[in-house]
Amino acid sequence: MAKSNVKSMPSQYKIIIFDMDGVIFEKPSLSRRDDSVGSSSWDSLFDQMGIYDLHERLREIYVRKGFKSYMDWSDAACCVLKAKGLDAKSFNSMVNSREFIPGAKETFAALKEAGILTGVISGSFDALAQRAKDELGIKYTLAHCDLEFDGKGALKNWRLLATDYKDKVKFVKYLAQINKVSMKECAYVGDDVNDLPVFQRVGLSMAFNCSKQKVTEKAGVVIKEKNLSDILQHLGIG
Repeated sequence: MAKSNVKSMPSQYKIIIFDMDGVIFEKPSLSRRDDSVGSSSWDSLFDQMGIYDLHERLREIYVRKGFKSYMDWSDAACCVLKAKGLDAKSFNSMVNSREFIPGAKETFAALKEAGILTGVISGSFDALAQRAKDELGIKYTLAHCDLEFDGKGALKNWRLLATDYKDKVKFVKYLAQINKVSMKECAYVGDDVNDLPVFQRVGLSMAFNCSKQKVTEKAGVVIKEKNLSDILQHLGIG
């Protein structure tokens, strides 16, 4: 895409917010196709530790309403990770091994050139969101779980933030408010069921790298090719 196109075609959208797993980073290898919960880096971490069966057990409890909320589910998952000896080296290995989706770097460079603010909200890990922020130049990030390790590298504690379903709407509304733009001037790119509430509130919703019919049916735009730069033409800068 020529730079002259970016400058001569200012977008009507001022802020673009992205989901992270499957949108900015490749989907986890154990990505599931059912509509109960979304796939994320939690799958990758439990699989890397050789305890994916425990992750699935917790997921089944959540689906059966055995946890009061997904926050309780995440807290239980962190307790398992601590009990099973997750250390900083293993965790950082997972974070650093995740591959960006094709076109990610080009997309964020083009958005920056066009003067469009970018944000990420994810049910994944803060460390992964910070990596995306540092390497792609993303302005705002909000991730569900921040793990804390002690001086010996053992998992010590964790902080959980609400980032699911309606919480995504709250984040987008907050970004719109502090940047003095309307929700109609915001666009959102997602791939899973927990992105649906925000799809209904923004000016442009885009389903990207998505195999779930429930999601594609509700999206304003469906990007079928797995190259993130394909979103640019729908933002008026491609």
